[in-house]
Amino acid sequence: MSSTPTSADACLSIVHSLLCHRQGGESESFAKRAIESLVKKLKEKREELDSLITAITSNGAHPTKCVTIQRTLDGRLQVAGRKGFPHVIYAKIWRWPDLHKNELKHVKYCQYAFDLKCDSVCVNPFHYERVVSPGI
Repeated sequence: MSSTPTSADACLSIVHSLLCHRQGGESESFAKRAIESLVKKLKEKREELDSLITAITSNGAHPTKCVTIQRTLDGRLQVAGRKGFPHVIYAKIWRWPDLHKNELKHVKYCQYAFDLKCDSVCVNPFHYERVVSPGI
């Protein structure tokens, strides 16, 4: 694997690098489409794209800023014909492949967490913690 890309690199090489860090769970083609969609949305927001690259390639070892996309009307994102909550989609790809949508809680320093209902939604998977509901 070559050096870590930056926001100045081509979308394709960023997508390829980020795809190498996926955790399984989703099919590779779905993960690739979801990552491509995110990188394209962030291409104009270089600082956020760099935060995403750092967060994913360092596996959350370095604190990073929020990585935001525009909130949709119903709060969901469509990727490859499937709808889902954006923060959940990316947390499943990069952290917890078996995640359920009600198991995420944002960390206190996240300013654009999904639950905060801002116009932008943070999809940085390291800005969320998994809370597993106790079994019955």
